[in-house]
Amino acid sequence: MSAHLGGLDQDFKALCSYAFWRPKDMRDFVGKLATPANMIFGDSGAHTARTMGLHLTLEDYAAWCQKWDQQLTLYANLDVIGGPEATWRNQKELEHVHGLEPIPVFHTGDPWEYLERYLDEGYTYIALGKLLGNPVKEVLPWIAKAFRIAGDRAVFHGFGMTVWRALREFPFYSVDSSTWTSGYRFGVVKLFDTSNGTWTDIKMRDRAALLRHRELVRAHHISPMSLASRATYVRTDATVLAAVAWRRAEEYIRARHGPITIPPGPHNPVTRGGPRNATPGLHLYLAEATTTNLYRAAAGIQAARQEATTP
Repeated sequence: MSAHLGGLDQDFKALCSYAFWRPKDMRDFVGKLATPANMIFGDSGAHTARTMGLHLTLEDYAAWCQKWDQQLTLYANLDVIGGPEATWRNQKELEHVHGLEPIPVFHTGDPWEYLERYLDEGYTYIALGKLLGNPVKEVLPWIAKAFRIAGDRAVFHGFGMTVWRALREFPFYSVDSSTWTSGYRFGVVKLFDTSNGTWTDIKMRDRAALLRHRELVRAHHISPMSLASRATYVRTDATVLAAVAWRRAEEYIRARHGPITIPPGPHNPVTRGGPRNATPGLHLYLAEATTTNLYRAAAGIQAARQEATTP
């Protein structure tokens, strides 16, 4: 892997929640992405549905996963927050009744015996959920305990896990960010410096700060001028910058922890008993409710990749 690519040679990665994406044509969506290789994580969106008052059925979700099996790199169980036994039953029904292989989900607040049950049943890739909304000082010890219990038996996905201290400390196989566009939505751009593994926040239209950090902005394959004023502001550039920043951060964490692989076992939600290849992590998925930002991000990453590889 070429260091100067900053992770741009990785597949484009997006998380699509069934709660938002169920009416969309996933084949059409993937086909319109500018990036030639993509990894799409299908999430049930159970938490989102609960907050929006939507009722999701296991049968409808199973049908969605089956319909778009070729487009989805993996898909999660339809989890029940606060109901670990119901979550377990859904996992087994999706497997035995619908012939699916979802990644199981274990939540903060669930009894630890359920994590042990998944491990004893041979699940080697498990999602950790309900991480958002918990104080960092509480969630970090919880994550540490999950990693201790799993040992070398399993790797984890962290739903919504972009707490930088946690990513630096724990070798997740994959995570997703639902806040990757939140910065520029509030007039702030977040830049990632791969030389020291730190983030720099700059207010849009702060010409002095943009001038001071112009080389770091350019390293994200964006012109500082596009963020310097209302007249020159290009929203697409801000979206691309956010996507490239997280791609750079992903590459930094991957180098920090080294390649993370899914241990062998009877349940692999990526290969699903077929010829698919579960590539080493870290994998960082951009979670988004609409196609627009993901199309922009993929196009920007592809353009940045071509720029970085042009002599």
